[in-house]
Amino acid sequence: MKSNSEGMTTPTNIASSLAPPFSMVSKYFLAAVLSFIVLAGLCALFAGDMQGHHFQPKLLALTHIATLGWVTMTIFGAMYQLVPVVLEVKLFSAKLGEIQFWLYIIGIVGLVYGFWGFNVGAHFTASASLVTLAILIFIVNMFFTMAKVTKWNLTGLFLLTALVYLKITALAGLLLSINLGFPFISRIHLDYLKIHAHLGFVGWVAMVIMGVALKLIPMFGLSHGFSTTPTKVAYILVNIGLLGTTVEWLMTGPGWLLRLYVALLAIGVLAFLFQLVEIFRHRMKKILDIGMKHSVVAFGYFLLSLVTGVFLAFADVGDEGVKQALVLTYGAAVIFGFFSMLIVGQMYKIVPFLVWFHTFSDRVGKEPVPMLKDMFSERLGTIQFGLINFGIVFTLVGLLLMQPHLLRAGFIVVFLASVLFAVNIGNLFRLRIHYGN
Repeated sequence: MKSNSEGMTTPTNIASSLAPPFSMVSKYFLAAVLSFIVLAGLCALFAGDMQGHHFQPKLLALTHIATLGWVTMTIFGAMYQLVPVVLEVKLFSAKLGEIQFWLYIIGIVGLVYGFWGFNVGAHFTASASLVTLAILIFIVNMFFTMAKVTKWNLTGLFLLTALVYLKITALAGLLLSINLGFPFISRIHLDYLKIHAHLGFVGWVAMVIMGVALKLIPMFGLSHGFSTTPTKVAYILVNIGLLGTTVEWLMTGPGWLLRLYVALLAIGVLAFLFQLVEIFRHRMKKILDIGMKHSVVAFGYFLLSLVTGVFLAFADVGDEGVKQALVLTYGAAVIFGFFSMLIVGQMYKIVPFLVWFHTFSDRVGKEPVPMLKDMFSERLGTIQFGLINFGIVFTLVGLLLMQPHLLRAGFIVVFLASVLFAVNIGNLFRLRIHYGN
């Protein structure tokens, strides 16, 4: 372990005996990659449906493939691997992680099927209940794991807070799912949907990303000697801003107060982005590999998402069509620009190391073993990097200008990029199968 200027420890690798079996973690990563391909492929096929209001069956289905299948599935796998290593505790139960995986998969398939045709009866509620149960199992597993922590750090604080938001998001999602088939909420459904989405986007996903990035980005860039004060500021302001906007949306308070909380949230995000700049300024590894290139660009999309979100909060967009186009652009910038680019980038860092560690680490010195850089095709990754950026830009422009042909072209390119990414990740697991014990 190495320390930065504030005494916080930074792991020198992402594997230890405290982590669960790789066979369990790898299920989550593989299911996430498959979800990404399905998401991009369906978006390309049904690009014409992505216009008008965001509350429509196919968009709801695609959004949940993205958030539950692609993004959250990846986070589950990453947290099962990283929490024991970063917080230096043994995972409470790998068996619970296995049970959770299968419940979660079944629940997602049922939920997406229900959204797609808007079949929101009993089976839809049952599917939503399975997803919620799986999430609660994950939260219990993490809480019991974290209960054994003796030395807390900023990353642990972010992750613990994210779990609280995940619980609220999951329970809110379950209530909203029930309400679609068996209405019981007197207030407009969309008011609560907005809260559910932002608690998930910011409270769960972004909070995890900020906490994990504080560990992984310095480790992969060999950064030392930076202050973590901007991250502390970000933690405080993002939480105040998110909780404040949630309360104001619930209570429908004065507009100026809502805008104040949005501003605090935005300043918190900017503080975190400033932290990343500081980390990169202090890095020893100056040349960015393919994983870090994805990550850097992802945080650029994070800034774009922030600007779009703040504009929607502060500007008075009179034309409803333009407003909905901006909302869809905002959502796509978050899901494809920020979340997807960052996940792809970090998978290029995490998965090769884990496959190498579990397959070749005990063979070092006994026989020739591949180097990490030889575990996957950097050339293929570079092509995929260009394609996914090209596709995302076309997608965002197509949504903003309400041009379905441009949008479809963008998603086709993103789909091709997802296939190339899957080939690279798949080849890693082929190595594991071929050489594994």
